Amino acid sequence: MMRINLIVLLLFIGSEFIFSQPVWYYKVPAGYLNDYFVGRGYSANSKIEASQIAFEDAIKSIMRNHTITVNLSEQYNTSSVDDVLDDKNKSEVIRKTVQELSISGESKTIKNLKEVETYFEEKDNRYEAWTLVSLPKKNPITPPSSFSPVWRSVLLPGWGQLYKEETFKGLSFMILSLGGVAGGFVFNQLSHDANHNALSSRTQARRDYFNNESKNYNTYSAVSFISAAVFYSWSLIDAIAVKQKDLYVNLNPGLFDKYQISLSLNF
Repeated sequence: MMRINLIVLLLFIGSEFIFSQPVWYYKVPAGYLNDYFVGRGYSANSKIEASQIAFEDAIKSIMRNHTITVNLSEQYNTSSVDDVLDDKNKSEVIRKTVQELSISGESKTIKNLKEVETYFEEKDNRYEAWTLVSLPKKNPITPPSSFSPVWRSVLLPGWGQLYKEETFKGLSFMILSLGGVAGGFVFNQLSHDANHNALSSRTQARRDYFNNESKNYNTYSAVSFISAAVFYSWSLIDAIAVKQKDLYVNLNPGLFDKYQISLSLNF
């Protein structure tokens, strides 16, 4: 039991190094406050070129699916830029927006468009880039209280992390905490059994053997209960105070939304 807990703990600590791909790599996020778009680009020359192609891909997706405000020589506000911009102006919007995102991570050409994160991979002597960009929702959705993960972690360690879609972390807290409690009871029972065997033994050698076994099991039991308490407390502290580098807010299962750190303080 202690060996299993140790293995899970080591995996838990090293999970950030094992799983490097961002969550939005697998599925486009959906959020309370922003709409998100993912673009993908390839280049045999450089990461910068790959990211620019990814930005262009994301912008084209935005033009197809989102109401935007375009700043060129005048303001446009339409759900379909095809109704307002000709091909020349549309290409100019894309070119200027890609340039702005590459330099500052924000666009003035498409109002409120921001780069959230860009992820790179290098395969077969070419660069692949995935970029996540955001635009504010026309009708933002009020996010739930950040106290939700806290009370869940109070009831069951790891539940709060699962609620925040931190699956590996949540399962680790749950397994380590519950495994510690289970191990504590198991070793406690083994200690009682060894003590009983010591009392019923007819030789001193047997009594010494079982007494030693009883002490060892009793120590294992105490360590297991203490480890369970540590991981329970860790889970609770994590739910209250620890912020992710990029904090995403759950709207639908498996979907994430990046928002300001201050959101996590709205009790």
